[in-house]
Amino acid sequence: MKNFTKILCVVLALVMALSVASCSLSPEYAYDKDDIKLPIGVYIYYLYNAYSQAQSYAQASDLYDSATGKYDGKKSFLKMEITDDDGVTAVAEDWIKNKAEEQIKTAVATMTKFNELGCTLDQTELDQAKDYYKNYWEQGYKETLEGYGISFDSFFMAGYTISVMDNDAFKAEYGKGGPSEVADADLQKYFTDNYTSYKYFSANLYKSETAEDTEASESSANVPLSEDEIAAYQKEFDGYASTLSTGGSFDDILKQYQTAHDITEDPSTQNVSIIEEDTTDELMKTIKDMKDGQAMTIVIGDEDTTKQIYLLYREPITNKVEEYTEADSTNRDNVLSSMKGDDFKELIKKLSEDLGVTLSSACNSYKPSMFEAKNKRS
Repeated sequence: MKNFTKILCVVLALVMALSVASCSLSPEYAYDKDDIKLPIGVYIYYLYNAYSQAQSYAQASDLYDSATGKYDGKKSFLKMEITDDDGVTAVAEDWIKNKAEEQIKTAVATMTKFNELGCTLDQTELDQAKDYYKNYWEQGYKETLEGYGISFDSFFMAGYTISVMDNDAFKAEYGKGGPSEVADADLQKYFTDNYTSYKYFSANLYKSETAEDTEASESSANVPLSEDEIAAYQKEFDGYASTLSTGGSFDDILKQYQTAHDITEDPSTQNVSIIEEDTTDELMKTIKDMKDGQAMTIVIGDEDTTKQIYLLYREPITNKVEEYTEADSTNRDNVLSSMKGDDFKELIKKLSEDLGVTLSSACNSYKPSMFEAKNKRS
């Protein structure tokens, strides 16, 4: 079930957000060569997904009328120029078809690499996933998707199975014994060079007060704490920071804070992640600029009625090396994915180009316009 939970979240998000239509009931194939068969429905899945993406780009334009789904008064958004997140500008209809074709070719390359590396699917895991997805299918998605001529099996293949194959092929390529195996020392160096371990908790420097607007209603508003109360918090948090910076325990400090303020639930945030260089988040930027082992206090908030005081602690990343790079752990997989994810995408892209994937003529029968409401089959 290790792949099931991860892939499930991604696919269900797509289904609920896009009402994805994915697979034709037709037995035709979008690709059928060398034991790799992709039903035409997989192409429809990618076509509709691209249609939904293109529509979101179109909606960002002042020319788009969200009430009618048209632009420039009466034209379908499929005829307007859109610009995607990569800065590519194209007529929406062409962009959709190109994106769907690109994704089919990527799927073929993924399955080819999966087979080359000797990977096999866990049938028990697939059966369990199918049972889970079948419930969602029967609870509302079936009617919508079959309206486009979509079968459950092809939807499941496009949305789940290929994703599992991609994940397994990646781990086989860069994992133990793989052709591009990443040595433990290299993974550990990547981890310590790029990840940050941090912990913090905060307190509001304001309180909420209720005032009577009329005899029948009340309203609440944030009111800054008194200068003495703010000074007390500052002294308390500075003391915690001093203790941590000289070798104190964050957990001990946290318990001390909870006891002092009668807090029963853990108010802290503790995380290990990559903090982007260009982050605009004031809290994350402060943590990124700290040194390992350093603790400090910071007040964040533009207005007196929104200010909070934070105790920040940047834990030495070396404390987390074993936990995040030990063999056969989810944490290790995540670090490996961060380290080699882009490389694998390039590997699959090049393989797709080398294979010279050609889609079957059956794909020509499906156009982006089929997803416009007036064209949906009943």
